[in-house]
Amino acid sequence: MNSALYQCKIFHKRLTPVNRKFSYSVFMMSLDLDELDALATNHWLFSRNRWNIYSFRDADYLQITDHTLEKQPSVKEKLLDYLATQDIDLTNITRITLQTFPRIFGYQFNPVSFYYLEDSTGKTIATVAEVGNTFHEKKMFFINKEHKPGWFRLQTNKDFYVSPFSKVDDHFDFQIGPKNETWAVNINDENQDGIVLVSTIRGNRKSFSSLRLSWFIIRYPLLTLRVIFLIHWHALIMWIKKFPISNKKGTASQQTDVIRPHKSLTRK
Repeated sequence: MNSALYQCKIFHKRLTPVNRKFSYSVFMMSLDLDELDALATNHWLFSRNRWNIYSFRDADYLQITDHTLEKQPSVKEKLLDYLATQDIDLTNITRITLQTFPRIFGYQFNPVSFYYLEDSTGKTIATVAEVGNTFHEKKMFFINKEHKPGWFRLQTNKDFYVSPFSKVDDHFDFQIGPKNETWAVNINDENQDGIVLVSTIRGNRKSFSSLRLSWFIIRYPLLTLRVIFLIHWHALIMWIKKFPISNKKGTASQQTDVIRPHKSLTRK
């Protein structure tokens, strides 16, 4: 199957107003969106749209769906709806692979997920980054400019509240590498003076197997809870050190194209 697992190292380095860096080990799932049901059938630790040690819920991605609908749209259907608004020929897309954290023991948090759009030859023709924050908001970034073989790059306005320690009007520089035996992603947060924060993901591909999923329960216990804990832990340290803080409500007008907007954006 095309789906796989990636053992990754995530690294963050803040360059201003003071130098600060940290890294941690994680694993991410690389999920062919056409294989989700087969993965749930073949691997007892993994389920789709129901509770398990590892689970994938279509509702966790893109926009919130209308719960009155008899049949809820899949993540693939929602992504194709989004892509219909972008500059891409949908008929060229034959496979979509999602790099993401699963729900683990029912808890899910994804700072960023990546969709790879492939043609009939297996070549990636574009990528999409789905960035999330601790307010459960999301923002999509369509990245279709290949700046070197296999790598896609987008330099764009952020216009999204990611952290109280980065400004809404900063810029993102996405550099998305191919998902081969090794995988790499670079995301820089920049302002008019240069790079503020460097974030990287480096991963190694592993087969998607029940045995490896069993081992990952021990190797990465409560992974998604650990990720959200580390985010708040390092935020606490920066708050204690009196890093400048960006106010979310005060920058509401600058936050655009936000999916699942928090009440701070919708309240009049």
